[in-house]
Amino acid sequence: MSSTDGAADDPAIADADFDGLVALVRTLLDVPTALVTLVGPDEQVFPGAVGLPPPWQARRRTPLSHSFCQFVRQSAQPLVVGDARRVEVLADNGAVADLGVVAYCGVPLLGPDGEVVGAVCAIDGRPRAWTETDVALLTQVAGLAASELRLRAATRDAEAARRTAEQAGEQNRLLLRFAEALADAVTLPDVAAAVTSAATEVLGTAWSYVGLVDPRTRRLRLVPVAGRPGDGDRDGDEEWLSLPLGTDHPPTAALATGRPVFLPDAGTTLARFPATWSVTEGPVHVEASAHLPLRVAGDAPGTLSLVWDRPRTPTPAEEGLVLALARYTAQAVARAVLLAEQESVATTLQRALLGELPAPAGLELAARYLPSSAGAQVGGDWWDAFEDSDGAPVLVIGDVTGHDVRAAATMGQLRAMLRGFAFEAGEPPAHALGRLDAAVAGLRVGALATAVVAHVDPGDDGGRVLSWSNAGHPPPLLRSPDGTVEVLASPPDLLVGLDPARPRSTWRTPLPPGSTLLLYTDGLVERRRTDLDSGIAQLAGALAGDDRGSLDDLLDRLLAGVRGSTDDDVALLALRVTPGR
Repeated sequence: MSSTDGAADDPAIADADFDGLVALVRTLLDVPTALVTLVGPDEQVFPGAVGLPPPWQARRRTPLSHSFCQFVRQSAQPLVVGDARRVEVLADNGAVADLGVVAYCGVPLLGPDGEVVGAVCAIDGRPRAWTETDVALLTQVAGLAASELRLRAATRDAEAARRTAEQAGEQNRLLLRFAEALADAVTLPDVAAAVTSAATEVLGTAWSYVGLVDPRTRRLRLVPVAGRPGDGDRDGDEEWLSLPLGTDHPPTAALATGRPVFLPDAGTTLARFPATWSVTEGPVHVEASAHLPLRVAGDAPGTLSLVWDRPRTPTPAEEGLVLALARYTAQAVARAVLLAEQESVATTLQRALLGELPAPAGLELAARYLPSSAGAQVGGDWWDAFEDSDGAPVLVIGDVTGHDVRAAATMGQLRAMLRGFAFEAGEPPAHALGRLDAAVAGLRVGALATAVVAHVDPGDDGGRVLSWSNAGHPPPLLRSPDGTVEVLASPPDLLVGLDPARPRSTWRTPLPPGSTLLLYTDGLVERRRTDLDSGIAQLAGALAGDDRGSLDDLLDRLLAGVRGSTDDDVALLALRVTPGR
C-alpha cells in the first residue's frame, strides 16, 4: 500500500489488491494519482488509492463535494476531462482545490450485480489530453477490478451459504437430540428428567420444570425430578410444588395467555411478577428464564419452564430451539398422560377380573399377578380359584396371546366362561376346556389361549388327588414333602381356540400332606437368553429350596428376581396340602 504522506491508510477501506491495480495505472499512464472508488449516497471511498495528498490518502474517503467519480456513476459512461478548471460544472468541485485534480479520466466500475458502483480513474495535477488508449487501458483495469468484486461477492455468498448449512445442520442435530431424549420417556417424571438433561446439554439451562394443571385443585403442579434442588426425595409423594392458576407467576401467565414468556434476568422477573418474591423466602433465586405453554390438540395441559443461573437474552435461533423443545415436550407429556390413564384403567380392570381366593379346609392358597415392565402394565395372564358345586377346589391358570388391554378384555371373557363350565361338579377338567373350545368357536371370540384347569378332590390318608388338563400351557410343578420337585409334564393338548373338535385329556396324581402345587405362566420362566425348558428347570430348583415359610413367602421368593425385568406378565397360583388337617 502507498501513502504520499506516510500516514497509515484506513484499514477498514484500504485493499492491497486494488492498491496494486492503481499502482499499475499510475505506471502505465504516467500519472501521479490513480484511484478505485466506490460511490455512496453521501461520500466516496477509495479501496485502491495512490498519490492522494494528505490527509486524503490516509483517510481514504471524501464527501461528494470532492468527487468527480459520482458523475461517472450517474452517467454510467467514461468521463474525460483535460482541465477541470475550464469546465463549469467541475471548476468549483472541492477535488480541484483540495485534492489537486486538474486532468481526470474515469471509467465505470461494475459491481457483482452489473450496476455501476464507482469508477477507476487516473488524475493529473496539470492539464492533459487523454487518448483513446488511456481510456481503453482504464477500462481493462476496471474490468479486472469488477472481476475481483464479483469473486469476493461469490466468496461471501458461498461462505454465508456454508454458515447457513452448518447452522441448519447444527439445528437439526440439536432437534434430533431433543427427540431422542424424549422418545423413551414413559412416565411424567421420565419426561421431566429427559427435558432437564436435554435442555442442560443443548441450551445450558440450570434446571427445567414441567408443570401440569390439576383440575381438582385448579393449580399448576410441577413434576419432581430426582436430584433437583428443592424437589428432594419425592418417591411416592404427590405433594409436588404447585402454583395457583392466573397471571401472577411466569409459568401460569404463559398458560393463561397461551404465549411464551421470556425473562432475561431476575430484575425483569421481579418487576413483571412481584409475586415471585416472598417475605420469608426472598426472591426466586434464578436469573434468565423461559416459560412456554404445552399445547396438545388445542388444549394447554401444562407448561415448560427453562431456568438459567445467569442473565441471558436468547437469540432468534435459541428461541426457535426453545419452542421446538416445548413442542417435543408437549407430545411426550400427552403420551405419558395417556399411558398413565390407560394403565389406571387397565390395572382397575385387571384387579376386577382377578377375584379373591377361597379358603377350603385343609388347604392353603396363594396367588400373584405381576404386570410386565413395559407396555400397558396389563395383559392376558390370569389365575382363578373357586369351589365347584360340590365344594371341591378348582384351580385355573391361563394366558391369552397379547400384552395389552385388548388381551385383558379377552382374558375376562374366557375366564368367566371357563369358570361357569368348571363349576359343574363331577366333570373332569378336560370337559370344561372342551366346552370353552366350543364356546370360543361358536361365539367367534377370536382368541388363542393356553390354560391349565385342575380339580383337587379328597384322597387317602389326609391327602388329596389332583386331576388336571393342560391346553398348551407350561406344566405344573409339584413339590413333595421331602423337597423333591416333579414337573407334571403330561403331553399338552392344543391351545384353546385352535380346534374345538380335538379331544382333550385329563391326568391325575396324588397330593400327599405337605405337598405344594405351583401353577404359573410363561412370563416366569421365559427370558430372551433362556429357553422354556431351562427356565422350568431353574424354577423347579428354586421351588425345591427351603419351603418352611408360608405360601405367600414362597411366591415372593420366586418373584424376587423377576420384578421390573420381564417383558411379559406373570401369574402364579400355589396350593399346599396342610399336614394334620
